[in-house]
Amino acid sequence: MEINSVDLQQKINNGEKIIVEFWGTWCQPCLAMKPIFEKVSKENTSEVQMYTMDIDLNSKVGVSLGIRSIPTIKVFNGGSVIDTKVGMLNETSIKDMVKELING
Repeated sequence: MEINSVDLQQKINNGEKIIVEFWGTWCQPCLAMKPIFEKVSKENTSEVQMYTMDIDLNSKVGVSLGIRSIPTIKVFNGGSVIDTKVGMLNETSIKDMVKELING
């Protein structure tokens, strides 16, 4: 599910457990990973919320979070970034990120 900058900031401020994949329509690795991320998101029934964000439509967010390369996944908990992964990830790696956030 795509999220906008206002909703993302609100969720961060609320301290929610969130995983966001930052991507771009022109980025081939992003286009390859996005369906995998969305599949894991649909299967996820935990309190962890998963979103995608088009970096071109939300460039200020990208700058504020220090994103220099995409795809990038940021994990938020308690109002802070607690993990960052840059580059294409497989399904198992994404599921592991969800598990770590649930247990963390």
